[in-house]
Amino acid sequence: MRRTDAGTGHGLTVARNLLILALYLPQLLHAQIDIGTVKGTVSDPSNARVARARVSLENPLSGRKSQRLADDQGVFEFDNVPYGSYLLRIDASGFQPYAHEISVRSNVPAQVVVTLEVISARESVTVRAPTNLVQKDISRSETAIDEKSIELAPAVLTRNRLQAVVATTPGWSTENDGLMHIRGVDDGALYVVDGIPTPDRLDGFSASSLDTETISSVNVITGNIPAEFGDRTGAVVVVQPKSGLDTPLTGTLSVGAGSVRSGELSTTVAGGTRRWGFFLSGSGNRSDRFLDPVDPRNFNNQGGAASLSLRTDWHPTTDDTILVGGSVEGTDFRVPNNLIQELAGQRQRQELRDNRQSVSWQHIWSANTLTNSAYFRSFYGSRLFGSSFDVPLFADQNRHHTRQGFIASMTHSTHGHTIKLGAEVARVSVNEVFSFAVTDQQAAQEAGLTPAAMAFTPASPFLFADHVTRGAESAYVQDDFSPLPNLTINAGLRFDHSNLLASDQQVSPRIGAAYYLTRTKTVLRASFNRLYMPPQVENLLLASSEQARALSPFATQAGGGGAAIFPEKASAFEVGLVQQLARILRLNVAYWWRTFRNIDDPNVLFGTTIIFPNSVAEARAKGIDVRLDVPERRGWSGHLSYSNSRITETGPLNGGLFLTQDFMDIGPGTEFVPDHDQRNVGSFAVTYTGQHHGLWASFSGKYESGVPIEVEEAELDKLRTAPGAELVNFATQRVKPWAVFGWSGGMDLVRRERMTMSAQLDVQNVANHPFVYNFGNPFSGTHFGYPRLFAGRLKFTFH
Repeated sequence: MRRTDAGTGHGLTVARNLLILALYLPQLLHAQIDIGTVKGTVSDPSNARVARARVSLENPLSGRKSQRLADDQGVFEFDNVPYGSYLLRIDASGFQPYAHEISVRSNVPAQVVVTLEVISARESVTVRAPTNLVQKDISRSETAIDEKSIELAPAVLTRNRLQAVVATTPGWSTENDGLMHIRGVDDGALYVVDGIPTPDRLDGFSASSLDTETISSVNVITGNIPAEFGDRTGAVVVVQPKSGLDTPLTGTLSVGAGSVRSGELSTTVAGGTRRWGFFLSGSGNRSDRFLDPVDPRNFNNQGGAASLSLRTDWHPTTDDTILVGGSVEGTDFRVPNNLIQELAGQRQRQELRDNRQSVSWQHIWSANTLTNSAYFRSFYGSRLFGSSFDVPLFADQNRHHTRQGFIASMTHSTHGHTIKLGAEVARVSVNEVFSFAVTDQQAAQEAGLTPAAMAFTPASPFLFADHVTRGAESAYVQDDFSPLPNLTINAGLRFDHSNLLASDQQVSPRIGAAYYLTRTKTVLRASFNRLYMPPQVENLLLASSEQARALSPFATQAGGGGAAIFPEKASAFEVGLVQQLARILRLNVAYWWRTFRNIDDPNVLFGTTIIFPNSVAEARAKGIDVRLDVPERRGWSGHLSYSNSRITETGPLNGGLFLTQDFMDIGPGTEFVPDHDQRNVGSFAVTYTGQHHGLWASFSGKYESGVPIEVEEAELDKLRTAPGAELVNFATQRVKPWAVFGWSGGMDLVRRERMTMSAQLDVQNVANHPFVYNFGNPFSGTHFGYPRLFAGRLKFTFH
């Protein structure tokens, strides 16, 4: 079959053309590069500039620290500063030390004028630095993760390291192969890299994850998402890449090996001047346990991945910044087998190919106004290769899609307001070819395939081919201001329209407030957001087709949904507080609740690694998130996260590709608990960093209470005899709770003027506790967690 593009009406066409026109006026708009700049001058009491003063910018919570020397004119500048609260310290010979809090919340440069006091002969030079750990003006749930925390996380298998780090923040629950859920949303994270949004899937089945060796910091926003961010309803993960700007030429080479024949190799080269810098990174890894297996004996599970990325910064003038970024990734792996498939000799394999490019230009018009325009392009491709002995069915797929577009915005500060407005247009070209055939009728019947699916044989296979090109547009305006002392309002309005494949749109108000109680160092906050998420692009054409719907067990139900998958729409509420405790602790608590229409809840095709989008008519979710942060003190630091939540969904179901008959009846009005209902999730980490020989150690843990099985009673007897059944509580029809602990440690072995060699040892699942992510669920299948794993690494740093 072939689907052709359709018009969306004269009014929408005019609106789209106006948006496109606006994007070609970069002097009016500015893109969403969510990094800041801190500029300043250092003077003495007579207004004479102090040359070569030592300046540092420190985040007391995350531990991030940058250092500079002021130039001969007393001028200093910090570029690529992630949003957050910082402590600015300045030291100069003969002057009292200076310490002052500064908040970086927009990309308008923060200007600081510092006057140092001269030390008299009888004065003490001790200055007590501010110790406020709460951000007074933040009305959203946000967790900052610095480069050091990412490096210290245990990582024997590195391909999903970023997702594992993000999942240590409250509100997240994990599933197999990098799949994650946040506040009731399945795969609802928007990754933003250098201001470029990536709404496509980055799990292990669909694309290569971002290389953590290239990341300087990560900010995870789960509540009160600013209006500048769209396309996803769960959370925003703002990634700040490393930069070589204003650094001497440096390079690293890291070599590692570990359990299950895992190995990795990575290298970086970076350097630059005040005007220009680059950061080049390359990495590769392989393992005999590449994916989370479907059988605890880990059959047919070899795989590897490689990536290359480059980011350059250029300041042609003091008011202009040009960022150019690009990456290319490839992943090859075998699809894990169950015992029957292994004995039959099945050898399915999959290839993923991704590449991304972006160019952005930022111009500072004045101390209060700046603009930027950006172009981005990304390509995602996947091929599934069937094999000669596939059982009970043979499957083959070749799909790819290209997303490209422009984003732009303007930021202006005036009279206590920080106003930002912007727009985005994108075009997505999608191609899909898919086929399957039942190779063993008896095995297919035992596996629960429906009669409709069993009708397709090697002589008469199921065939699907289609391609479309569609668009999406958005625009927003937002403002941060303080109408009263200690009260901050964040207000915004966003418009989204998407045309892939169902045409839909929404106007989304977003408003949040934060009130700071000075006496108790408490921030009280509340927010309301409307959110909009188009369906996932991957396998959307087939999942939305009448061919797929004809195979669905829900197709014959009265009012049982249809083929079209509409965008997910959510109303999100949150109330919470941030409290500083005992000068060295920060407690963040949020109670949230959400309602959904057309909630995305994809299913995994039987026996493969292919994920098909579908939607359920309605859903409700609520929960509480808690985070306790302990900033570094005498070398010790740590955090503790906990979430309690629940979600229910109500049919009917739309889209997807279902080949088995083990689904419960999900008709109109049918309420059920979805496969990602994880009631209790917790994580912690305790880290020690010594002052000598670069010695460090980190102990961490993760707990999840277990997801539901969600099958009909008749299917339970089959599951009771399946491998790994002892990890399931069949009385509650949930996976048993599981907890795993990890340890990492390292130190510098060699320190030379031009070279440092360090060693690291990682242990994951220290207690070797067996666990399973999901079990026999018709939406997500069965996937077993990892056993005790070891890995060692040597890292060479060249100066």
